[in-house]
Amino acid sequence: MMAGQTNSGPGGTIINAELDRRHSRPPDYEGENRALRSLARAMATEPDQVLQRLVEEVLTLTRADSAGISLLEHGGEHGQFRWVAMAGAFAHHLNDTVAREASPCGMVIERDELLLLRDLERVFPLLKHMQPRMYENLVVPFHSKGRPVGTVWAIHHTPEGGFEYEDVRLLQSLAQFATAAYQTVQTQAALRRSEERLATIFASAAVGLSEIAQNGRFLRANDELCRILGRTREEVLRLTVMDVTYPDDVPPSLIAVEEALRTNQPASLDKRYLRPDGNYVWANSRVQPLHHEDEPSTLLAVTADLSERRTTEERLRESEERFRALAHLVPVILWRSDASGLAFSENQSFLDYTGQTADEVQDFGWLAPMHPHDRKNVRETFVHGIEIKQPIGAQFRLRSRDGQYRWFLARQVPIFGGQGQVTEWFGAAMDVNELHELQQQQAVMVDELQHRTRNLLTVVRAIAQQTMAQTGPTTLFREQFNDRLAALSRVQGLLSRSDQEPITIRALVQMELDALGAAGMRERVAVEGPRVVLRKGSVQTLALALHELATNARKYGALSREQGELWVSWDTYTAEAGEQRLTLTWLEEGIGRLQEGGRIRRGYGRELIEKALPYSLKAHTAYELGENELRCSIDLPLTELAGARCQ
Repeated sequence: MMAGQTNSGPGGTIINAELDRRHSRPPDYEGENRALRSLARAMATEPDQVLQRLVEEVLTLTRADSAGISLLEHGGEHGQFRWVAMAGAFAHHLNDTVAREASPCGMVIERDELLLLRDLERVFPLLKHMQPRMYENLVVPFHSKGRPVGTVWAIHHTPEGGFEYEDVRLLQSLAQFATAAYQTVQTQAALRRSEERLATIFASAAVGLSEIAQNGRFLRANDELCRILGRTREEVLRLTVMDVTYPDDVPPSLIAVEEALRTNQPASLDKRYLRPDGNYVWANSRVQPLHHEDEPSTLLAVTADLSERRTTEERLRESEERFRALAHLVPVILWRSDASGLAFSENQSFLDYTGQTADEVQDFGWLAPMHPHDRKNVRETFVHGIEIKQPIGAQFRLRSRDGQYRWFLARQVPIFGGQGQVTEWFGAAMDVNELHELQQQQAVMVDELQHRTRNLLTVVRAIAQQTMAQTGPTTLFREQFNDRLAALSRVQGLLSRSDQEPITIRALVQMELDALGAAGMRERVAVEGPRVVLRKGSVQTLALALHELATNARKYGALSREQGELWVSWDTYTAEAGEQRLTLTWLEEGIGRLQEGGRIRRGYGRELIEKALPYSLKAHTAYELGENELRCSIDLPLTELAGARCQ
């Protein structure tokens, strides 16, 4: 949704329409590109700091007084937001939490759209205690796997401050990067959890970790590696890998290191490490190049003790499979191309997914695994975006190497040089197949909701017409109409929960009796019968009939007199042709003679029982009013009948 489309909100808090009336400064593409490049470097070198770096860029680019990122997490009744990154005047609130319903971020998540907000204290009283005061707040959601998981926001703490369309554009651009950053943070968390599971699998043989310079010297080593080598950390850091490697294993160790540096891929071998006592220990050493900006590359070595090789070898293979899975865990395909947008590089994730080679994807060859119906539009979109040097967005179906098509959301952005020329393009594609499936399910649900709403309006109209016909536009009309609408509202509440909690006849009867205060007359009210689940199509009309019976009993019948008693009982039986049916008996005794104006005698309720139930539910009904008792029986099918009219 565009920023100006939302023009109302609780108490006037949402002021998106203000953006249309404000002059906006020219787009700061240079600043945006600088920020994205800086964040891309941070993603590669300091992924745990990238969210904080992102909010600092938000603070700078939008000229705000405070900026932050809020992540939705479990906690409280409806979840809570944690401020995982903060900058500016609110920086001291880092890692604070706030309930979802007490935060404007909850409003943004629910709407899944950008909001410009003012005077938040009017809707969120908790914010009154936060200083400095928030005059204007610009909030954008960001997503993971097609659903909003958090927000990026900026705040002005002075009445003179105000956000413009350029701030909207910048914040939306950075929010898109926040999605990738969030996925990276999630991936790191998953990696940490996997390493914990790995330690459990290895039992007593935990994994050793070390960082090694290209000359073989240990730069860092953890406790487990020191245990494997039988040395203190101080001793290890004075040595090289060759100093602790069994002589026969030195050549293959050097070959593995050279291969890792040459191919930029992990290299693994089983080797023997020498201990100070002259013994050696078998271990698996896996080395991976680590690249550092303006510094020589180093190696990350993962060393697993294989002393109990016969019992742990299979577990080691499982661990390596887990590592390979973790290497491809991020559900985003990334690529890079030259200024023309035709020559691709650094696109291994795309190659791994589609099974294409690096040569095959050049010069729009990457369109080959795309669904035939999507290729033309996607090609035209990318060609046009490259020509006008603007960000490109498209959705398409992409075939994986196993032949399965899945929906992806792709975006490619230009990187500009100092003279304003495009130097290269960066792109990312996210799997949104589940989102498309959810949208299809949502369409079905909307159709069902529209059907139920039309039926509900028909019922309300009938109630109003029948009540008006009996009472005219009087106070009595308002009273009776409101009572019947309340009954209708109660049954809608049951229907809204029916997928999780099936509606029983006992629940329906008890709901109507309790609504009229029958709970205080337990000694004069008897309700009995087996557990019977009602079909949804019969609940609404049956509930209205029970409401009319209960209202009549409370005002004119057994529950209006101290000597009156009410019995409600039901049972099921199998009719001819195997049809399951419900029979219900409503019996009031000690009612005395009803006044001529008694509602159930000739009003809407009696028509509902004697006409509406047989018509809409194929029910058999009987209504008998004697001198001292009232007996009503309702017999209806428990299964849907061909031609039955659902209400």
